[in-house]
Amino acid sequence: MRNLEKEEEFYSKDFSFSYSSLNKLLFSPSLFYKDYILYDREQKTEKYLIEGKLVHCILFEPNEVKKKFNLMPGKTPSDNVIKVLKNMQLHTDSKKLSDVEDFIILDSLKECNLYQSLKLDEARIAKIRTEDAEEYWTFMNNSNVDVIDQDTLDKCNEYVEIIKANPDVMELFASAGSDFELDPVTSYAEKMLNCNLKDKPFGLKGIIDYYKIDDEKQMITICDLKTTGKTISDFRETVDFYKYWLQAAIYCKLVFENIPESQQHYDFIYKFVVIDKYKQVYVFDVSEKSLSQWTLGLNEVIKVAEHHYKTKNYSLPYDFLTSKIEL
Repeated sequence: MRNLEKEEEFYSKDFSFSYSSLNKLLFSPSLFYKDYILYDREQKTEKYLIEGKLVHCILFEPNEVKKKFNLMPGKTPSDNVIKVLKNMQLHTDSKKLSDVEDFIILDSLKECNLYQSLKLDEARIAKIRTEDAEEYWTFMNNSNVDVIDQDTLDKCNEYVEIIKANPDVMELFASAGSDFELDPVTSYAEKMLNCNLKDKPFGLKGIIDYYKIDDEKQMITICDLKTTGKTISDFRETVDFYKYWLQAAIYCKLVFENIPESQQHYDFIYKFVVIDKYKQVYVFDVSEKSLSQWTLGLNEVIKVAEHHYKTKNYSLPYDFLTSKIEL
């Protein structure tokens, strides 16, 4: 259901699409509407997402780990329990889990569809009122950053050490590291970039894992680090399934729009650095042909986004709004 007040608030501000918001718009415009216009966004608490962020931080910004993550002494609860705790947080200001009223716990369990097979309310509540959950609640309520435990930190540190042990990877990530002002290579890690789009009412934005500009070779290399729960053998399909090609095209566009005109003729090189569930590390080169095709794909996606944005119609995917789909 449309909310005209929220729409007016959304359209009164400048908006830039990220990879995730464009991907969500393609997948489900109504979900995009809920998340970005109504601002009723479900918090992502899955451990694999937090682990991915932590690996990036340890590798690219090691001095920022303590600022961006809160290390608790015990064990973090399961993803499902954390989801319930996050839901409960919306309905209480209690600083201690023990002070949260039972009905809030039961309502959140029902909303998250967790432990509903247990017949007694007391049994359901006992699944939440645990020592680990109590400790997590305390850390969660005293910080705006992700909460991790020592096992997670150790696991991600191990991943980073494996990545660093790969000579192909470290050759890419090695900073020019020189204070010499005539050094031809400039590198950037975890760089937030924005750009406007010509004749479009919105822009693009994204955080680039790592890129370097080599003035001597007239080459710009963009590196995208991926941790995957699958194998490197499956990564080609993963690029299609998660539309990582769209992310690559956005990152290239962002870098291109944020460099001086004198560098815009440089060759663009894109590489995926992947560590899989078996801790195998591989650098995937993206061909010039693929990068060109992905750029064309981004242009088509921007047209889709423009249609939704201008018509303010987020009821159905673009193809269903603009043509009759036959089976």
